[in-house]
Amino acid sequence: MTYSGTRSGTAPAYRSRAKAGQASKVAENSGILAVSAGLVGVVSYVCTLLMANMLETTDYTHFAAAAMLMGIVGIVASALVPLPLSHIVAVHPAGSEERRDGMAFAVFVSWAAGAASALLTGGLALVFAGPDLAAAVALGSLGIFVVTAHAGWLQGELRFPWYALTTIVEVFVRLLFSLVVIALAWGAGGAVAGFAVGSLVQFAVPRSFYRDLTWRPGVLREKWRWAETSDIASVLCVVSVLVGIDVVVVGFLGGGSAEAAGFQALATIAKGPVYVAAGTALVAFPLLRSPGANVRKVLAEAFVSFGQLGTVAFAVIATAPPMMSGLIVPQKYHGSLGLLPWLAAAGLGYAVLMVLTTVLLALRAYRRCQLGLAIASVLVLGGLWAGWEFDGVRGMAIGCGVGAVAAALALAVIARPVLAVHASSGSGRSGFAWAAGVLALLVVLGVAAWLQPVVWLLLAGVGGTGVLAHQRGLLPTRNDLRILRRRRAAGRRSKPVGRRSKPQALSAGRLARIGARLSANTAATFVLVTVAGFGVRALGLERGFELWVDEMLYVRLGESVGAGEFPTLPDGPFFLHPPGYFLLEAGVIKVFGLSGDIIPMTLQLRWLNAVLGAVTVGLGYLLIRKLAGLAAAWLTAVILSFEPFILRNNSHAFLETSAMVPALAGLVLLVGSREGEGRLRSFARLAGAGLLLGYSVVCKDFFLICTIATVLAALAWKKTLPWRQGLVVTGFGIVPYAVYLLVVTVHGHFPAWQWAKSHGVVRMSGVEKSTGFTAEGSPSIVSRLVEQVGQFGTSYLLLVLCPIAGLLLCFSIHAGRRLMGLAGLALGAAGTYSALFGTFEEQYGYGVMVVGALCAVLFVVELRERFPGTRKVLAVIAVVHVLLTVALGLRTALTQDNGFVRADEWIQANLPADARISVTNSTGHFAYMHDPRFGIWPDAPLMEQNGVSYVLTQSKPTRQGYGYANPAMLAWLEEHATPMVTTAGPTNGETTIWYVDPAKRQAAAAANVGVPSKSYGTER
Repeated sequence: MTYSGTRSGTAPAYRSRAKAGQASKVAENSGILAVSAGLVGVVSYVCTLLMANMLETTDYTHFAAAAMLMGIVGIVASALVPLPLSHIVAVHPAGSEERRDGMAFAVFVSWAAGAASALLTGGLALVFAGPDLAAAVALGSLGIFVVTAHAGWLQGELRFPWYALTTIVEVFVRLLFSLVVIALAWGAGGAVAGFAVGSLVQFAVPRSFYRDLTWRPGVLREKWRWAETSDIASVLCVVSVLVGIDVVVVGFLGGGSAEAAGFQALATIAKGPVYVAAGTALVAFPLLRSPGANVRKVLAEAFVSFGQLGTVAFAVIATAPPMMSGLIVPQKYHGSLGLLPWLAAAGLGYAVLMVLTTVLLALRAYRRCQLGLAIASVLVLGGLWAGWEFDGVRGMAIGCGVGAVAAALALAVIARPVLAVHASSGSGRSGFAWAAGVLALLVVLGVAAWLQPVVWLLLAGVGGTGVLAHQRGLLPTRNDLRILRRRRAAGRRSKPVGRRSKPQALSAGRLARIGARLSANTAATFVLVTVAGFGVRALGLERGFELWVDEMLYVRLGESVGAGEFPTLPDGPFFLHPPGYFLLEAGVIKVFGLSGDIIPMTLQLRWLNAVLGAVTVGLGYLLIRKLAGLAAAWLTAVILSFEPFILRNNSHAFLETSAMVPALAGLVLLVGSREGEGRLRSFARLAGAGLLLGYSVVCKDFFLICTIATVLAALAWKKTLPWRQGLVVTGFGIVPYAVYLLVVTVHGHFPAWQWAKSHGVVRMSGVEKSTGFTAEGSPSIVSRLVEQVGQFGTSYLLLVLCPIAGLLLCFSIHAGRRLMGLAGLALGAAGTYSALFGTFEEQYGYGVMVVGALCAVLFVVELRERFPGTRKVLAVIAVVHVLLTVALGLRTALTQDNGFVRADEWIQANLPADARISVTNSTGHFAYMHDPRFGIWPDAPLMEQNGVSYVLTQSKPTRQGYGYANPAMLAWLEEHATPMVTTAGPTNGETTIWYVDPAKRQAAAAANVGVPSKSYGTER
C-alpha cells in the first residue's frame, strides 16, 4: 500500500476537474507565495536587527543561539508534516475517511514531535541561559510544530492566498511583540517568546479543517504513512540544511569577525531566489499529486513561473550597486558588499535544488532525488571548504556560489530522464532561451548599476513588477498580441469610411480591458504608484538637494531619542517640536545600525523621508480615488510625484513629510466608509483615523490645523461629519499628544515644554519676528517668489489655489470633498496669515502644497461635474499643468546641488590635521561644531588672530546678507584667495573652500577687511 492509495477508489470526478483547472494558477499562486516568503524574510531580518541593536550583548548572544535552535526546529517541522498532509488533502475530498485519517496522523505527529523538540531545545537552552529563556524556547518549538498541520491543509486545499496571509501576519505579530519586549525590557526570553506568540496566528483556518479533525490513534500503526513521511522529510531536511549551511560554517570558521558577519548578513539577502523556489514548490507539489492532474502542464507552468521570478530576483541581487545594497545592510558590513554577486549565484543554485527535489518527490522519483542530493552535498560542502582554504571568507563566498550552481546542474542532469517523460516539444530551446535571458538581464542591470544606481532601481522595479503583473494575468499574453495583430489586419482590409466609423476600436479594446483590470486592483495600483514615487525621489536624493542646518538638527535629535533620551541638543532638551519624527528616525537608526558623522548620517536618513514621501503619493492617490474616481487619482499621483517643492521637502530630513503621511492615512480611513459597515468595524476605522491624525500632530504641531481642527469644523459645517463619528475621531485623536504630554510631565519637563511652546506661538504669530520672510533684514517673500518662479512655478500656483479651491469645495454636495475643502481652507488661511504677518518659513508651505494639490484636483472634478461644457478646457489646463510639473520636478531632481557634500569629501581627504578653517553660516557651523579645526572666524582680523588658512563660503546667501560673513569678505576672497574646491548649485550659489596665504591674510587683517555687520556668531 502506498501513501497515496485510497480505500474506496479514486476521488470524485468533479474534484479531478477542479484540481486540473487549478493547474493554470501555478504562476499566479507561486508569485503570491514568493512575495509573501520574501516579505516574511525581510520582516524576520528587521526583527533580528532590532534585537541586535536593542538588547544587551549577553541577551543578544542568548537570543541568537535560541533563534538558531528555532530555525532548526522550523526546518524539521516544515519537512515532516505539511507536504505529506497536502497530498492527502489534495487527493481526498472533505469529509472522507481517508482525509480524516491523514489529518489525524498529521496532528498526532506534529504534537508528538513538538513535545519532543520542546524537551530537547529547552534542555539545550538551559546549557547557556536561564530557566525563563529555556521555557520560551520550549514553547516556541512546540508552537512551530503544532501549526504545521494547518499549513499542510491550506496547501492541499490550494488556499495559497490564505496561507500567504497567515505567514505574513505571523511574522508581523512577532515584530510587534519584539517592540513590546524592547519597551518593557523583557530581555532575550521575551524576544524568543515571540515565536510562540506568532505561531498562534496559524490556528486561524477555515472551520472545515476542524470538522475533519477526529480522534483516531489507530492511524499511528499504519507503517506506510511513516515510510512516506520519512522519505519526504529526509529529502526536505537535507535541502534545508544545504540552503543554510553556508551561514553556519562561515560563523564557525570566521571566529566572529566583521567579514564573517557581513557574509552572513548578505547571504540572508542573497537567498531571494530561494523564496521564489519555496512558493513554486508549495504550489506544484499538491497539484502534481492531484488525481487527473495534467502533469506536463503543471510542470511547464511551474518551471516558467520559477524561471521568470527567480531570474529577476537573482539578477537584481547580483547587480545591486553598493549605494542601494548598503541601505539595507548595517554600515559596519559594507566592506563585504563585493561578495553579493557570488552569494546571489549560490542563492539561485539553492533555489534550483529546491524546485527540482520537490518535483522529483511529487513524481515519486525518490532514489534519483536522494542520489542527486548526495552529490549536491559533496559539491556544496566541497566548494565551501575549498573556498575557505583558498581565500578565507571571500573564497568561501566564491566556493559557495560555484558549488551551489554545480550542484544544481548535477541534479538537473539526474532528473532529466524523469522530466523528459513529461516534457513538451521545444523544451530544450526554452532552456537556451532562458539562459540567454538571464545573461541579457545581467548585462542590462549591470550596466545600469555602473552608470547610474537610480536607473538600476527603476529597471529592477519595472522588471519585478512586470513579471508579477504578467503572472497575475494583468498584462497581455502572446496570444493576446496575436489576436490584436489579426484585428488590426482585418481593420485595414475593411477600410471603413464615414464620420461614425472607428477602425481602431477593435485594436484598442483589448488593451483598454487589460488596463482596466490593472487599475481596478486598488492595492496593486497603490503599490505601483508608491514605487514610482520613490523612484522619482531617489533620482537626486544625495546630489540634487543641498544640506540645511534644520535637517542636521533633526538628525541629532533622532540620535538622542535612539540613545533613550528625550530629544536633546547640546544646550538641553528640545521641546519646540514634538517627537513623532524623531521616534521614526531613532527606529531607523536602531534597525539599520546607522552611525557616523552628521553629514553622512543626514544623507542616510534622507532615505526615510524619501520612503515617507513615496507613501504620501500613494495615500493621495487612494484618497482622491475614493472621492473623485480613477482618472483624478492618476492625475493626483503624477502631480504629487513630480511637484518640485514637494519633491524637495521629501528629499530633506524635515518634519513635515513625516506629519503628512499619518494625516493622509487618517483622512483615507475617515472617508472610507462602506455600505452595510458593521458597528464594530466602523468604530475601529474611526478610532484608527483618530490615532493617525493625532500622530500627525505629534510629528508637527502645525498639522493640528488640517487634522483635529478640520474634524471639529466638519461637525459644524453642513453636517460634513456626524457628531458621533467626529467625537470618536477627536477623542482618539488627542490620545497620542496626551501620552506625549504625560511622559513630559512625569519626567519633570513640563515647564520647559510650556516655555518652548509659548515662545514658539509668539514667534509663529508674528509678535516676535526673528526668523522667516517677515524678520528684519530678510528678503521679502515677493522677491523670493519672483526669483524662484522658474524653479517652483507650479508649486506657487498650488500655494495660491489651496485656500481658493478649499473654500469652493466647502460647498460641494459630497461630504468627503467638503472635508478636504475645510482642510485646504484652514491650511491656506494659516499660510496666508504667516506670509503676511507671521513667521512664514519655506518648509511651512509643504502641507499647504500637498493639500492644495488634492483640493485643486477635486475642484477640477467639481467644475467638470457641474459644468459639463468645460470638460475640454479643463482637460487642456490639466495636461499643461502636469507637463510643467513633470518638467520642473525632473529639473529639480537632476540639477546638482550638493556643495556641502563635495566640500566635506575634500575636507575628509585633504584638510591637514593642524589646519584652521572658518565657516560662514550656521549649516557649516553645526556640521563641524565638534571638530576643533573649525570655528566662526568670518573676517580677516579674526582669521589672523586664530591662524586660519581656509574659509568655507556660500556665495548666494552671503551676498543676500545671510550668515556670518560680510559680502565684502567674499569679494576679497575671490580676488586674493585660492579656491581648492568649488561646487555650483541653485541653493547656495558657489560653495567654495578657499586657501588664504598667510602674508595676504596679515595684510587684510591690518586693513580690517570683512568685519561683519552683526556681532552674533563671530566668537565661539
